[in-house]
Amino acid sequence: MEFRYIAATTTGVMRRGTLEAASREEAAQRLRQRNLSVLAITGRTGRLINQSMGDFGLARVSALDKVLFTRHLALMLRAGLSLVEALDTIQSQTPSKKLKQVVKQLIQDVSNGKTLADAMSRHHRVFSMIFIGMVRIGESSGTLEENLDYIAGELEKDYELKRKVRSALLYPTVVLSATIVIGTGLSIFILPRLVQLFSTFRVALPPITVVFLNIATFLVRYGWYVLGAVVVLAVLFRVALLTARVRRLVDRSYLRLPIIKNLIRNAYLARITRIVSILLKSGITINESIDITARAIENSVYRDQLERAQSGVQKGQTLSSLLDDVRYFPTMASRMIGVGERTGKLDESLRYLAAFYEDEVDNATKNLATVLEPALLLFIGVVLGFLAIAIISPIYQFTGSLQP
Repeated sequence: MEFRYIAATTTGVMRRGTLEAASREEAAQRLRQRNLSVLAITGRTGRLINQSMGDFGLARVSALDKVLFTRHLALMLRAGLSLVEALDTIQSQTPSKKLKQVVKQLIQDVSNGKTLADAMSRHHRVFSMIFIGMVRIGESSGTLEENLDYIAGELEKDYELKRKVRSALLYPTVVLSATIVIGTGLSIFILPRLVQLFSTFRVALPPITVVFLNIATFLVRYGWYVLGAVVVLAVLFRVALLTARVRRLVDRSYLRLPIIKNLIRNAYLARITRIVSILLKSGITINESIDITARAIENSVYRDQLERAQSGVQKGQTLSSLLDDVRYFPTMASRMIGVGERTGKLDESLRYLAAFYEDEVDNATKNLATVLEPALLLFIGVVLGFLAIAIISPIYQFTGSLQP
């Protein structure tokens, strides 16, 4: 079977290519025999295994644990502890079982003479290429503590970016979910009890009441079938997302959602520019940086655009010219990138763009609740108002018919 790989030499130079092996483990072993540190490896037609670039480091470990691991390691090294002593201290103090297990293996490898970067590269599902590359440069240049501090700072920024987006979307999600639950509960448990009462009324029921009663009767009779259908559709949707066409359609719809589309776009732009900036700072070429970033971004629309840009850069075109006419990359971004290319400070321009879009996300999250709150309250009021009218109107009609 043929495998693709990305690896690093002992001097930190990135290598990529393919090789034949019976399994992924055998392929990794053969690369290590060539004195290469394996960073990512997968089957020829698959995506590279290491996809945690968006987390800038540790996979399956909480964002807080990632930051604390990096910060504490830098602090203890700066305080004069040896690398093994620092790792041993982190292992004894971290509450994360996953991280504790990984750090234990790092201690063993470092004690046996491996560099920290080489030890981390064995855990390609845990440490990203960005993390390993920065550590490798720090070890070779004697600036490991500074590089770890830099990584921790980027981890914190990435964590804050994701937290702000989640927080902004949490409020409308909770409100809409509560509305659906309340409406469904009233339709299933309250309205059916009123059906018998209303049937004794010798008056014509209002159309709105008839509609709600029909819905309630349907849910009582076929509610389990409806629930089963919802579950089946959800499963089918998750399966359909595995196909490239459906995934691309869904990802594109995310970027066009009313009100929050700018928030989502700016969040992706912040992550893309920050990842490329870090990779360039760690010594990786622009071509490799774009390729790695494309694999790190979950949205297939941005991934496709980055892959096309990477292909153009490989042919000698500038990144700024390739992004000029791309729909989801603003003109300001391509012009700033062009300035960085002309001045030889592309990583700094990208870092500026990352900070700019992070500020945009911050402002958007602060304003989103203000914009959505009245609209959501109005929506809830309309739904509950219709329910109230549906219940009260027949009672008023009946009492009115009793008057002489």
